[in-house]
Amino acid sequence: MATLEKIRSKSVLLLTIIGLALLAFIIGDFFTSGRTLFGGGTTVAKISGHKIDVNDFQARLQVASQQAQNSGQDIDPAVLQQQVLSTMVQETLMKEEMEKLGLKVTEQELSDVLVGNGSAYVNMFVQQQYGVESAAQLLDVATNPAKYNLDPATAAQFQTVWKALEDEMEMNLLRQKFANLFNGTITANVLDAKALYDENASTSLMAYAKKDYATLADNEFEVTPSDVNKKWSENKELYRIDEQQRSVNYIAVPIVPSQDDLLAAEQAVEDAVVSLRMQPDTEGLSDKPEFVVRRQRSPLSALTDARIKAFADTASVGEVGLVSHVGNDYTLAKMFGKTAEVDSVNIDFIVMTGNKNEVDSVIALLNNSLITVDSLATNNPAVQAHQSDVWMQLSDGQLTTMAETLRSASTGVYFTPDTVITQGARIIRLNERKAPVTVADIAVVTYTVEPSRATVNSLDAALRDFVNKNNTAAAFNENAAAAGYTSVPAFVSASTPQLNRINSSRQAVRWAMEAKKGEVSPVFGDETSGNFIAVAVDNIYDDYIPASDNQLNQGLRAEVLSDLKSKKMISEYAGKANDLKGYANLMGVEVDTTNVTFGQAIISGMGYNESNILGAAAAAQPGSLVGPLQANNGVVVFQIINVDNSGRPYNYLESANNFNRQRGAVVLNNLLPRILQGNDKIDNRLMRFYRD
Repeated sequence: MATLEKIRSKSVLLLTIIGLALLAFIIGDFFTSGRTLFGGGTTVAKISGHKIDVNDFQARLQVASQQAQNSGQDIDPAVLQQQVLSTMVQETLMKEEMEKLGLKVTEQELSDVLVGNGSAYVNMFVQQQYGVESAAQLLDVATNPAKYNLDPATAAQFQTVWKALEDEMEMNLLRQKFANLFNGTITANVLDAKALYDENASTSLMAYAKKDYATLADNEFEVTPSDVNKKWSENKELYRIDEQQRSVNYIAVPIVPSQDDLLAAEQAVEDAVVSLRMQPDTEGLSDKPEFVVRRQRSPLSALTDARIKAFADTASVGEVGLVSHVGNDYTLAKMFGKTAEVDSVNIDFIVMTGNKNEVDSVIALLNNSLITVDSLATNNPAVQAHQSDVWMQLSDGQLTTMAETLRSASTGVYFTPDTVITQGARIIRLNERKAPVTVADIAVVTYTVEPSRATVNSLDAALRDFVNKNNTAAAFNENAAAAGYTSVPAFVSASTPQLNRINSSRQAVRWAMEAKKGEVSPVFGDETSGNFIAVAVDNIYDDYIPASDNQLNQGLRAEVLSDLKSKKMISEYAGKANDLKGYANLMGVEVDTTNVTFGQAIISGMGYNESNILGAAAAAQPGSLVGPLQANNGVVVFQIINVDNSGRPYNYLESANNFNRQRGAVVLNNLLPRILQGNDKIDNRLMRFYRD
């Protein structure tokens, strides 16, 4: 009956908890229902003809918000909303694919995972959340409410809870089936496995000479618009976009204390020190709520902050000191006294139910050696917990109410400190006390400098003045530096929750998505967000980021410039030397060495993704001179000195598993949402429903 009462007592919370805990405990990111919905007024996103309704979205968002809160995460609401929407879009595409494949879950499969041989995970979940024995018992509550004396409303809640559990587990099984099917179709064959092995089987010792492009001045080369457009065309698909993108520049002004604020803070700290010295206890700070006081009694050895411990070690009674000043954070301390006290005790304890007479009877049996703790725990159902030979700090919160009792209690005698409790008690036996240690009675005071109202108003007014005087994107970008600001480029879209990860910046993004090209925003932000922000819209793109975009253009120009420098260097050095040392002399560099394996991502001394060098090294014969070759950031001439083939012997299963992890189903699984989306565009309408 106790279990059933527990179920009944929690029935009001069941609907909420099942949504929060089940997703976190069992399902994680597994997919839940994605419905085909109607009515643009409640549609938060559209993809491939499917609609996501804002009511379904809000329900999922509530679950995610609670999960984040329970885990102690502080997530920008806009970021969380976008994460939830992205997950729901992926689920919608996945469910469509499952339906096309004809994947289904049989009644027997669902029954097995819920109440049959495969129900271990679900049982563990319901045990932890509700204290019931199993999912089967939860089903019994839902289907036989009269057995548990449930009213119709509560019974309906349980039935809804069980249906939600069924739906979640059905989708979980569908996803597992899809994963098995997907993984089974993308496996390494003999050629794949052997090729991957060969790529990593040998390591070549390479001697090389490298001339960096940075040694040539940029102004020696002319990069024409046609060069940039050609480079863009070579990799056009890299710049295709799935939704409208806007190229913006923004100014973010951190709301931080001014120099005047810092000077005022120094004076405030000096005044606080004087007040602490002149008045008893911490009364000197009673009218200074910005100074946070924490008084504690602690053994010197238990003080974990080295700076506070150093103060406590040497401070006399009544002494006040500035312990630390780091950035805008101050820490003060005041010593009230030091005493020699027993700090640690070794105890046995028993926790039991029952009235006072029953507890006293058990204590008498134990003290007269008529029963042992183990036999008591085995034979007496009133014993809830017991443990022996436990060392505990008397400052431990569990012992606060009986610390003084344990300091003076006789050793080897069972007793209860819970003398005024009529039902249930703790039974304690003191085994040993450690020698007295020095305990400090100390107040630790923390103070953080905050920007004053005058500072906040000044920062706000200055940025507003700049925006008013530079109300076109061109002027905004051109004049920012002269006004003491940094104009930062960025791309934003309807799926962008923040400006470059600046918290609480979605208002600025939303404005940018509604503005016209060339417009400049008002000032957004406040002390809560930590920044004042202004944005200028430079360009609006629908299908591709063009080569003319300022941000992309700079990158393309850098690539073209590297090509031009490489071409000049290669023509200057090719065939002009007979050995590596000769090329090094021509380049004005030293010969260096590095190890190269064809399958590696980074070549030490050269950099990341040097595919041209890796390919040439794999084909080179030991002793032959190769180059000059174009690398990512310079021109290279190299020679393979030695090839070490003493790697692990070939094993098909090992190489096949490595292939699947590096290039097979595991990798493609991570790309699956993008694969399923294909060329379809997402119509993200979050900003119509959420402004901040």
